Amino acid sequence: MNNMKHVNQDSWQRLFSPATVAVIGASNTAGSWGNNAMRGLLNTDGRRVYPVNPNSPEVLGRKAYRSVADIPDTVDLAVIVVAEKLVPVVMRECVAKGVEAAIIITSGFGEMGEEGRKLEAEVAAIARQGGIRFIGPNSMGHADTRTQLSTFGQFGEMPRGQVAVLSQSGSTCLKIVRNLAESGIALSKYVSTGNEADLLMEDYLEYLASDDDTKIIAVYIEGLRDGRRFFNLAKQITPHKPIVVVKVGGTEESARAVMSHTGALAGADAIYAAAFKQSGVIRVEDDDELCDVVYALLNSPLPRSNRVGILSIGGGPGALAAEACEKEGLVIGKLEPATITRLDGLLSSRWPRRNPVDMAGPSAAEISVVSSLLLAMMEDKNLDFILLLAPIIMDKGLLAGRLGLGPEAVKIYREKEEKNIMLIRENIEQYEKPVVMMWQWRGLSDPQITSLFRQGKFVVCGNARSAARVMRYLVWYRQYLDSVTRK
Repeated sequence: MNNMKHVNQDSWQRLFSPATVAVIGASNTAGSWGNNAMRGLLNTDGRRVYPVNPNSPEVLGRKAYRSVADIPDTVDLAVIVVAEKLVPVVMRECVAKGVEAAIIITSGFGEMGEEGRKLEAEVAAIARQGGIRFIGPNSMGHADTRTQLSTFGQFGEMPRGQVAVLSQSGSTCLKIVRNLAESGIALSKYVSTGNEADLLMEDYLEYLASDDDTKIIAVYIEGLRDGRRFFNLAKQITPHKPIVVVKVGGTEESARAVMSHTGALAGADAIYAAAFKQSGVIRVEDDDELCDVVYALLNSPLPRSNRVGILSIGGGPGALAAEACEKEGLVIGKLEPATITRLDGLLSSRWPRRNPVDMAGPSAAEISVVSSLLLAMMEDKNLDFILLLAPIIMDKGLLAGRLGLGPEAVKIYREKEEKNIMLIRENIEQYEKPVVMMWQWRGLSDPQITSLFRQGKFVVCGNARSAARVMRYLVWYRQYLDSVTRK
């Protein structure tokens, strides 16, 4: 493992904003790593990209070179996608060329056992002696949306965002990136860290701490090489930037899987749990939950405390939601008398006059009615956030079929709903109270509807349990920030 603890700014500049890139192992074979990396890098004008392939005169229309040494230019970043046995030779050529940053996509190193570990150590030693900082090996790539750099094999312009993703699993990194994108969340940077033979998870964390493009850091961890440093860094970062972590390896079988995947030691899970808590890291259960929490942190205010108001389309769903919330340590808030009076004027006499609030009628189909109900509950000082359970916007098929609306009528209906959702958004921002919404019937919503709610700053979850867990994480983080402020 590389002993060069400090990573200077020049190295980060070459890794995320290189002027010249050599793809060593570039290929014309569609779908190959060497082809995908080239295509992704060629998306951006102004960056000089040189393919290296001794068996082809050109790759994707660019002149190919037999060796990195033959490139008639300085090379800021080397992308290495050759067979694992060739990587030491390539690394020596990069040292001779004066390359100072690299990413090794190639697998077949420490994750493969003793022989692989020896090969990995050899590559790391060559890089260390030659002053090369590198990502990997066994990485799926990295990206910077500000500079439009991607070795991830993505094609097309990447939208700029404020969330950075670090992952010790390439496939999990890709899933998180895609899930966040489907939620409308753009990223600042993402790195599949691979086996971390040189640059460690802790190095990336330290870099992102001072990265102006990054406001939230999402992390998938299998094992930490320098846990004390990670947690010391996290303690400094979390008061300013949330860190959301999925940590696997807490069970015997998952720990074995971790060892065979990246060669990392999973470590004692109880120690990780305590350290995460003390350093303000939000630890979630899986990558889907990570995406929900990141979305909530990015788009929703933090609840002041743990008192929830539940607005439900029926008594049963409200009871299930209340149970889910209480199991997560949340409190079902007691409605103020003034709130009950206001709701009396909006609901039928059948409503139970307590929290959860059962809308008890067709009002749930009208967003304008729900908007008034939400406003009354947001103004209640006994409630810190609202959980909404209602299919209050129908998809196009139901609008046309059940209500008999034609295309123009559907459009008008949607525009009215959108106006009301934006009004709710104003209330969320004014009262600084999150609204978490879940669909009453699975599959009722279409992506356009979910997107509309998210534009309104709603936190959209698939069920009551996930909604309650997301709010529990936000409540915990708010309490952590308050405790730091009091010190």
